Amino acid sequence: METIKTQESFQLMPLELIQEMPRLYEQDGKGDQATVHAHLFGPIGDFYLTEVNKEGTEAFGWSRLSGMPDMAELGYISITELKDLLSKYTSRPSLLTVKYMVERDLYWSKCTIEDVKKRFN
Repeated sequence: METIKTQESFQLMPLELIQEMPRLYEQDGKGDQATVHAHLFGPIGDFYLTEVNKEGTEAFGWSRLSGMPDMAELGYISITELKDLLSKYTSRPSLLTVKYMVERDLYWSKCTIEDVKKRFN
């Protein structure tokens, strides 16, 4: 069962998630009250997604990189680039590539960006 869950977590943007999320700009102006629909994470950092394009290749949200936690910010997130990093890890896992692994939090519950930020204060 855990193996199935792990493989599912590597599907960063499954179709069901793309369909349920608002499109880019639909939460524009909400600031910290925007709803976070998905959480992607790994050793490189955390990505809290609020909106996505219809293809699931680009998202908007709040990013907090591990190497620069005080520089967390709202912005565009390339899902394509995160998938590229993931494919490098899953095709040839090694100690060098594990630091770039990214997966989706399968147990994420929607909340606001404000709620997410409170976790880090």
